[in-house]
Amino acid sequence: MDEAVLMILVKQYADRFGITFSSSHLDDVNKKHQLVKLMQQALAGERGPVTDTDLEAD
Repeated sequence: MDEAVLMILVKQYADRFGITFSSSHLDDVNKKHQLVKLMQQALAGERGPVTDTDLEAD
Protein backbone atom coordinates (compact mmCIF):
# COMPACT_ATOMS: atom_id res chain seq x y z
CA MET A 1 0.00 0.00 0.00
CA ASP A 2 1.27 3.44 -0.92
CA GLU A 3 2.27 5.44 2.18
CA ALA A 4 0.20 8.45 1.09
CA VAL A 5 -2.91 6.28 0.80
CA LEU A 6 -2.14 4.75 4.19
CA MET A 7 -1.87 8.19 5.79
CA ILE A 8 -5.22 9.23 4.26
CA LEU A 9 -6.83 6.08 5.66
CA VAL A 10 -5.32 6.69 9.11
CA LYS A 11 -6.50 10.32 9.02
CA GLN A 12 -10.06 9.30 8.09
CA TYR A 13 -10.05 6.68 10.82
CA ALA A 14 -8.64 9.09 13.43
CA ASP A 15 -11.17 11.77 12.50
CA ARG A 16 -13.98 9.31 13.13
CA PHE A 17 -12.70 7.26 16.08
CA GLY A 18 -9.60 8.99 17.43
CA ILE A 19 -6.42 6.99 17.73
CA THR A 20 -7.40 3.75 19.43
CA PHE A 21 -4.29 1.63 18.77
CA SER A 22 -0.52 1.94 19.11
CA SER A 23 1.09 3.49 16.03
CA SER A 24 3.99 1.04 16.45
CA HIS A 25 1.80 -1.55 14.70
CA LEU A 26 2.36 0.40 11.48
CA ASP A 27 6.06 -0.56 11.63
CA ASP A 28 5.31 -4.30 11.41
CA VAL A 29 4.42 -5.34 7.84
CA ASN A 30 2.04 -8.12 8.92
CA LYS A 31 0.33 -5.98 11.55
CA LYS A 32 0.08 -3.09 9.07
CA HIS A 33 -1.90 -5.25 6.62
CA GLN A 34 -4.18 -6.45 9.42
CA LEU A 35 -4.56 -2.89 10.71
CA VAL A 36 -5.51 -1.55 7.27
CA LYS A 37 -8.14 -4.25 6.88
CA LEU A 38 -9.59 -3.56 10.33
CA MET A 39 -9.62 0.23 9.80
CA GLN A 40 -11.42 -0.22 6.48
CA GLN A 41 -14.01 -2.44 8.18
CA ALA A 42 -14.47 0.13 10.95
CA LEU A 43 -14.90 2.99 8.48
CA ALA A 44 -17.44 0.90 6.56
CA GLY A 45 -19.44 0.39 9.75
CA GLU A 46 -18.73 -3.35 9.83
CA ARG A 47 -17.03 -3.22 13.24
CA GLY A 48 -16.16 -0.84 16.04
CA PRO A 49 -12.85 0.94 16.64
CA VAL A 50 -9.61 -1.04 16.32
CA THR A 51 -7.69 -1.66 19.54
CA ASP A 52 -4.26 -3.07 20.36
CA THR A 53 -6.06 -6.20 21.55
CA ASP A 54 -7.44 -6.76 18.03
CA LEU A 55 -3.91 -6.63 16.64
CA GLU A 56 -2.39 -8.89 19.28
CA ALA A 57 -5.02 -11.60 18.89
CA ASP A 58 -2.87 -13.62 16.46
